[in-house]
This record gives sequence, C-alpha cells and structure tokens, in this order.
Amino acid sequence: MGDPFGFEVAMERQRELLREAEGRRISSALRRARRGAGRGQRGEKAGGVEVRWGLDGDEPAVAELLELNGMPRWISFEERFVVARENGKMLGAVGYRTESKRLLLGLLVVDPWAGEGRIAQELYCGAGELAREMGAREVVIPSSKAGDPGRAGYRRRGRGWHLEVSGPSGADGRHGPLHAASSG
Repeated sequence: MGDPFGFEVAMERQRELLREAEGRRISSALRRARRGAGRGQRGEKAGGVEVRWGLDGDEPAVAELLELNGMPRWISFEERFVVARENGKMLGAVGYRTESKRLLLGLLVVDPWAGEGRIAQELYCGAGELAREMGAREVVIPSSKAGDPGRAGYRRRGRGWHLEVSGPSGADGRHGPLHAASSG
C-alpha cells in the first residue's frame, strides 16, 4: 500500500532542498568548510565543537535530538539544519532557510546533557561563519527561547536577533562582532 508514513515524500522534499541549496552557493561553502575542518582550521573551535551544514547522513542523529526534546522525528527529514558535533557525537542543530543575502535560523534542538547555552552559542557563532562563507549579509533569529544570541554577537532588533556578517574584516580575516563573540 504505497508509502503510509510519507517517507518517500520526505526524501523527495529533501532532494529538492539540496538542489535549492546548491543553487544558492551553499555547496561551495560546504566544500570550503569541509576542507578546513579536515585540517582542523575551520569549523572546529578550541573546545572541539565542529559547526557545519547538515549532511544527508545527519538526519538520524538530528531525529534523536528532536525526540529527546519532545518533538517528532520526521522534522529532521523535512528541514535543513546547521549542526554541532563534538567527538563524533551530534550535540545540537538549528534549522535554517535562506533568503536573498540572509540566513534565517529557526528551530534549535540541543542534547539536554550537553549544556544548552554553550551549544546554542556555538551554533549561533558557527551559523555566522557559514553565512559569511556563502556570501550572506546577515543572520536572523526570529526569536530565541534558548541560549543567548547576544553572547554570540547578535543584536536585538524588533522581535528578533540579527547578526551583520558583511563589512570590513580584521587582520585575521574575521569580522568584528563575530570575532569578539567566538574568541572566548
């Protein structure tokens, strides 16, 4: 009787989203992040947390995080996520979508035993770096009930939080507010 759980539909939707991502230069940013993360220079901070675009094989781990947070597992197959991993374990994920020169963050899920504030800050800082690599001008969090985006360099504007990622770079190639937030 066909596909009663909609798995095939979810997989097709995921393939569509991946094609869209390639059209928006996310794939090139992912390749740059992977090359740098493989050398331990980009994507991984001193604490060992790697923040990167979610990959095809990440859905089961994100589904577990969703379930730990009381949400349905199927969301992991319908949304795109920026993920945080440490020592091979998925610690958190934040949903995203893109608009013209903007990265919009959404649903945040964190392993309850990993420290929500720490992982949220890593994800928010990492999303800023990924947005810069893909050529976005700002990252927007409509509202935040988890973590403190202000600690990651975001500023309260209207109902949400905003991080400007374009502008003059510092001597180390990083931008002002994001560099200050991610250095400690």
